[in-house]
Amino acid sequence: MITKRRIILLCVMAAIIAVAPFAAAFADRGDGGQSGAKTQFITLWQIDSFEGGKGSRAAYLQRVADERAKTSGAYIKVVTISSAAARDNIAAGNIPDIISYGAGFYGIGSLVNARDFLYKCWCYGGYFLLSLGTDGAFADVTARNTVLNAGRDNLAAACAMFEGLSGCAVESCESAYVSLLSGKYKYLLGTQRDIFRLKTRGVQYCAKPITSFNDLYQNISIICDDEKYPECLGFVEQLINSDGIDALGLAHGGEGADELSEVAAVDFEYEIRGFAGKEYMGSLLQAIRNEDLNSLKNLLK
Repeated sequence: MITKRRIILLCVMAAIIAVAPFAAAFADRGDGGQSGAKTQFITLWQIDSFEGGKGSRAAYLQRVADERAKTSGAYIKVVTISSAAARDNIAAGNIPDIISYGAGFYGIGSLVNARDFLYKCWCYGGYFLLSLGTDGAFADVTARNTVLNAGRDNLAAACAMFEGLSGCAVESCESAYVSLLSGKYKYLLGTQRDIFRLKTRGVQYCAKPITSFNDLYQNISIICDDEKYPECLGFVEQLINSDGIDALGLAHGGEGADELSEVAAVDFEYEIRGFAGKEYMGSLLQAIRNEDLNSLKNLLK
């Protein structure tokens, strides 16, 4: 005897069997309607190694990816991750297809697919000496009247060394900015992020771009080496040529809005541009701890 429950189960199974071919056909039509093409799913890690200007770099990457997906049929998921978490995941065998990271990031040297390039810089910032008011002479800057924005994974202390400010006070990102506002320090050695903090506050300020050192580069590298590579390459090219990066308050392609236009035009004396090795970064940090400017310069040649 066929029970009512069995009849319902048979109907559900029949519906699944009937729909399955259409679902499979739809899943394979990821090329904007051309059947036979397989939908690609790509993972992109965004590492915020340094403070940006304004807005989210991860959100911007996702917008570019979503726009591209309308015609490419490939879907890119952007995941925000820290440098340490990225290295832990890589060690565990969890590797993305594309990775966006700050200069000096280590742990991917053996993974990058260098078929077309090792890395490309898609946006960047710079260091600035900042003071309140309109007197931008910066004639009396010393380690005693300057506070350093410690940053995140960037080598802000190296910038201080190149500017003759070794031994200056070092405070967290928000704390350094507050110390400038309160008058605790006359000068702040910070980044483009501090400029936007001051603009948001509506206070008058002067900014002097630092030309001696920079490591505030946001790079992108392709890791995958399979059928997804052409789409990853296409995405990177679209990102590099996108025209909305100014909204992030960062420079790109030799251009930048407002104060960033000065940074965009600078040829820095010393810089870190791409990814690096763990031992090399350890040597840089040791030179910084020792306040050994000569060693630091030799390492950055």
